[in-house]
Order: sequence, then C-alpha cells, then structure tokens
Amino acid sequence: MHPLFSNKKAIIFDMDGVIINNISYHIEALQLFLKQFGKIVTNEEFQNQYNGRTIQEVILELKPNATHSEVMELAEEKEKIYRDLYRKDLAPTKGLLEFLEDAKKQGLKMAVATSAITANADFTLDGLDIRSYFDAVIDSTMVIKGKPDPQIYLKAAEELNISPENCVVLEDALAGIQSAKNAGMDVIGLYTSLKKEELPDDVKLKAKDFTELI
Repeated sequence: MHPLFSNKKAIIFDMDGVIINNISYHIEALQLFLKQFGKIVTNEEFQNQYNGRTIQEVILELKPNATHSEVMELAEEKEKIYRDLYRKDLAPTKGLLEFLEDAKKQGLKMAVATSAITANADFTLDGLDIRSYFDAVIDSTMVIKGKPDPQIYLKAAEELNISPENCVVLEDALAGIQSAKNAGMDVIGLYTSLKKEELPDDVKLKAKDFTELI
C-alpha cells in the first residue's frame, strides 16, 4: 500500500468517480433530467457547477419553494435515469477490489461519504458486493449541508471514531476535495472525472486509479 497511508487510521471514499468511474453517466442523466426545466448543461458546466454536489441542492435552486417530499421525488427521478443508464456497465474502478483487501489487511477503518442518495449508494455497494469492507456509509440524506461543506466528512470520521487528522480522503471532484480539506483531512485526488492538471496542486497525491495506490 502507498506510503501515504502508513500514518493514517482510516480511509474515507467518495463514491461517484472514485469507487466507480461513472461521471459520464451522471452527466447524461442530469442533462436528460434538466430538459424538463428548459436547462441545458454542458460537460464543462457539470464539472464546475454540479459535480460533487447533491441533487437535492440542484433541485432547490431550480424550485426554491419545493417541499422536502417534492425534492426527494425529483431526486429519485433523476437518479433512476442514472441507474438505468449505468446498470449494465456497473464496475469497480481499476484496482479497487485489491486496494480494499489490502487496506482491510492493514487494519485501516474505511467509510464511504457520498453526495448520492441512499438508493444510489445501495445500487453501487450492493451491486459490486463491497459493502462489507466499510465500517460506515454516509450519503446525502444524512447531512444538512452538501460538499464543499465539511459536514459529510466530519460525520464519517465521527462514525468511525477516528479524528479527522488521522483520516485520508479519496476524491475526484473539486467540491469534494474542498470538503475534505475543510474537514482537516489529507486528500488524494483521482483524475477520473477531471484531467490530472485540473486537480488542485495541494492534494497529497494525484492518481489515475487504485493500481497506483496499492
């Protein structure tokens, strides 16, 4: 395992773009979903404005007066589009399974902290049969503030009973990287959804996939 993990006690994983390399499917799903609001989103706009944020926040920007149930109904509508698009291609990011096994042998605690809704977390973790590796799973329905606010990563650390400075985060999105840094955690950036040079220079490491972290 990469030396960066040697002085840490826990690894916290973002999900989309980290555990699975699925961002192109989320872009297509969001584009299809937003058509009903007369909104067109380019790939670049997705990266700058949407990637890493919760779909609930996006919906509230479009419908500020929507009730919680209306927001969640629309969120599920968008995420069902995504799951239907990605279901046949669901696969772990290269090297993930070996990395999880290695981390488990090293005695590191592991958690997922995702901006996705519960149904998407279930779809991914159970679809890949990897839930047993994780000591905690935090999704967007369990926090009030989405990334880049640090709440989700602080909650993950709390669930693991590990102090933030002893956690390292694996992220691919700018909002998520900022969220982890705001939580006082070291960050490793995976360039799955962004180009390597688009990731901030102050991440501890930039990796293409998990084969570079084993």
